[in-house]
Amino acid sequence: MATSLPLQVIDSILLKYNVGDAFLLLFGLAVIAALVVRSRKVLALNTMLFGVIFVATPTSMLVAADSSLLSEPLAYKFFGLVLVLSSPILYVTARK
Repeated sequence: MATSLPLQVIDSILLKYNVGDAFLLLFGLAVIAALVVRSRKVLALNTMLFGVIFVATPTSMLVAADSSLLSEPLAYKFFGLVLVLSSPILYVTARK
């Protein structure tokens, strides 16, 4: 009984987020890691990978459990499309 209270608190916090939010956090961490390496090609490849992930993720996974917003999944899809279209330009213009 003592462990159910912290799990309920964690669950109530996590219900506000969806898979798209987690991917966005991972993308931010990957960009920071690519900037530490100081390679624009690595940054371009990370951008392409996350663009494909955002586009290929099913729309049903991009909706939060307690949210009824219908435009949010489309925002993640369009963000993925922008990443997919901009990463080749970043890759071609990179020197190293």
